[in-house]
Amino acid sequence: MTGRATLLLAIGAVLFVLGLGGSILEWSSGAQPWGQLLGDNFWFARTLPFTIGLGIVIGYWKASTDRFGTEQRADGAVRRFAWLTVVLHAVAALAVVTLIFTGGWQYIKGLIDAETPIYMGTVYRIHYIAASVLIGATAAFLTDWFMRGERGLTPAKGQMIRGLRGLAHELPRPIGVLLAYGLGLNLKRAAPATEQFTWYERLISFPLWELSIGVVMLTGIIKAMRYIYPIPGDVLYWTSAIHVGGGVLLAMKLLDHLRYLLAPNRWPLMQTMWTGWLPGRYVEKMFPAWYAQITSASTTAVAPAPSSAAPAVGTSRAGGAS
Repeated sequence: MTGRATLLLAIGAVLFVLGLGGSILEWSSGAQPWGQLLGDNFWFARTLPFTIGLGIVIGYWKASTDRFGTEQRADGAVRRFAWLTVVLHAVAALAVVTLIFTGGWQYIKGLIDAETPIYMGTVYRIHYIAASVLIGATAAFLTDWFMRGERGLTPAKGQMIRGLRGLAHELPRPIGVLLAYGLGLNLKRAAPATEQFTWYERLISFPLWELSIGVVMLTGIIKAMRYIYPIPGDVLYWTSAIHVGGGVLLAMKLLDHLRYLLAPNRWPLMQTMWTGWLPGRYVEKMFPAWYAQITSASTTAVAPAPSSAAPAVGTSRAGGAS
């Protein structure tokens, strides 16, 4: 399985390079009387199938090579994210920040009708490159989650009420009480134990990431296709408006993500985004249900601390890396 996945990854990478190279050669040949902006638009649109294909084979390779179980080091640290998840998350985060910055630059320039010291064609080019990177990373994540049946970032079937009660306990007291009152939740009951992800992450943070990134990508692709396929003006107008709104929502979600992770008691969650590991004591305190799953595994093997790969323990795959 691993050998086949590696072969598909290599084929996907070759096809991506060929597709990208062909588009660049056509753009630079002068065969079409296009300026930089229109040429970049065509380049972005025509390479989309190759970008998505590469993302799919990366996700397939990740799902095929991830080991079963949650890794735990000899010092007690627990792997929350697989190494490739850390890499893809960093790539996607860089793309999101770049998209927000370049998209905001375009919008504000048009709003105030002012010249900028940087040529706007360059700003658009960076925007298209970041969009391609985000689309590829998203395709990789979705393929990986689909193949592994990953459900760690969503409430289990039939557990929505339990999840909402957990969310009400996690939110600031006034907001949690208001939510509980509106939904008829009993806050006198103890909060359900937190699993690998908090209830806020599962019910608020991740769904908003899905919504904002999905809206921005879908509307952005439609806008980029307008020079290849005829799109009615009214459709394009509302697509552009929704694209801007999705960008604003994405920027707000990024700020909320930083606010949430930079809180002193959640600083280890920020660290795990570039290391993949959480201290064992922190997992025991903040994620008791997940810790119980790890420690109650029938076979308990630990990894040497801190660098070498570890045999697996637990029941999720690659630490439920998502």
